[in-house]
Amino acid sequence: MTVMICRECGARIELRSRFEDNCTECGSDDLEVEDAYDPQEHELRCELCGLEVDTTTRDEEWLAEDEEMPTSVDDPCPRCGEALVPRSDARTPKEIPEYKLAREAAKKLHREHDIPGPPYQLDNLVRKLGLEVKIGTFPHEGLLVGDCIELPEDLSVVSRRFTFAHELGHYVLRHHGERRKVEPEANAFASELLIPRAELNRAIGQNPSMRAIAAQFGVSRQVVVYAVMSAKALSRLSR
Repeated sequence: MTVMICRECGARIELRSRFEDNCTECGSDDLEVEDAYDPQEHELRCELCGLEVDTTTRDEEWLAEDEEMPTSVDDPCPRCGEALVPRSDARTPKEIPEYKLAREAAKKLHREHDIPGPPYQLDNLVRKLGLEVKIGTFPHEGLLVGDCIELPEDLSVVSRRFTFAHELGHYVLRHHGERRKVEPEANAFASELLIPRAELNRAIGQNPSMRAIAAQFGVSRQVVVYAVMSAKALSRLSR
C-alpha cells in the first residue's frame, strides 16, 4: 500500500490500488509519495508581525491589490515581507508579542504629550524623553543604541518616520530578548503612534482611499495596510 500526499489540499491518502490516482478529499491528481518530501504546512504564521495565513482557503480578500496569497513557507509575509513559519512551531506565552500593550503605550504618549499632526511630528517628543537622534551612514536600517536612535540618511522620508517610531517603541517598551517578540511589538507601537486607531477610523470615514490615508499620516502604503488590518477595517478601505 502506497501513502500519498495531495499537493493541492494536503490530505494524506492510502492508495490500495495502482489505478487510484486522485485525491479522495478534493479530487486533485497532484499527488506525491509521502516519503518523497516533508509534508507541506498550510497553516503559517509570520515570525515578525504575527499574521496568520491558511494557504488552503485561497482567500485573497484581505490582500492589497498587487499582493499574492502565500502558498508555502518559501513565500514572504504579505503584510511585512518577513519569513513565514508553520503555525505548529508554537511559542510559549513569554515569546508571544503583546500587541495590545504596545498600542496602549503609544496611546499613552498621545494622551500625555502634545504631538502635532497628522502627520505626527516626533522630534519634540523624543527630546522630552531624553533621547538623541543621529542621521548618518550606518551599517543598519535603524537602531536604538543606548539613548540614541540612529537613522540611515538614505532612507526615504516615510521610511525614516516609521523607523524612527519603531526604534522609539523599543525604548518606551524597554525591549530586550527574543527578536520574534520585540520586533512585532515595536511595529504595533509605531503604527499606533503614527496612525492612532481612532484617527484612522475617522480618516476612513472621510476618504477610504489608501493613498489619501498614507498621505494624511505621512506613511507608506505598507504601513497603512498594517494599521488597517490590525484594526480589522480592510473591508472599509477602497484601493
